[in-house]
Amino acid sequence: MALRQHPRHAQRLSILVWVAAIMLGATGCHVSSPDKPADPGQTSAAAPDLTSLPTLEDTQAQITSTIERVGQQISAIAPAVTWAWRREASQGGCRPPFEQSDGREVLLANYVSDVPIPEQNWKQAYDIAARAAGELGAATVTVFKDAPDNHDVQFSDDTGTTLRFGSQQAALLTGSTGCRLPAE
Repeated sequence: MALRQHPRHAQRLSILVWVAAIMLGATGCHVSSPDKPADPGQTSAAAPDLTSLPTLEDTQAQITSTIERVGQQISAIAPAVTWAWRREASQGGCRPPFEQSDGREVLLANYVSDVPIPEQNWKQAYDIAARAAGELGAATVTVFKDAPDNHDVQFSDDTGTTLRFGSQQAALLTGSTGCRLPAE
């Protein structure tokens, strides 16, 4: 007797697998070539850079607001695409050269639509995300996938701030703060 899988379960599993793959990529998870720790001289030379940046909490609030605004603007051009927050934000230590600092990094929750962005709206949605990323200073674009109904893009800056945006079987907006000092 063959097992039948409910289509909604298959769709949810597919979404979860896609989101997990995005999150692994967004966090730079790569066991074969982990980040090498910075020597203490590099860390002390980089530490003043953190004090010139907004706090961890301010950066998290700014990126969260940006993600919600991008989602609203995409929904305006593709009304079937509606967004909801999924998963909790997570916080961890920083990458080199800040890993020995008091800085922290937040990987934001996922802003997800179970309905993907229609292909005819992708370019306009991409432009919305690119403008928003530019406002965050995240001007470096990394395209992981760019095929019909299969898009995955990350915008980043040299401080580690990212805005991740994709649409496959679902649509996803997420981001990370980069290394920031928490408010005291």
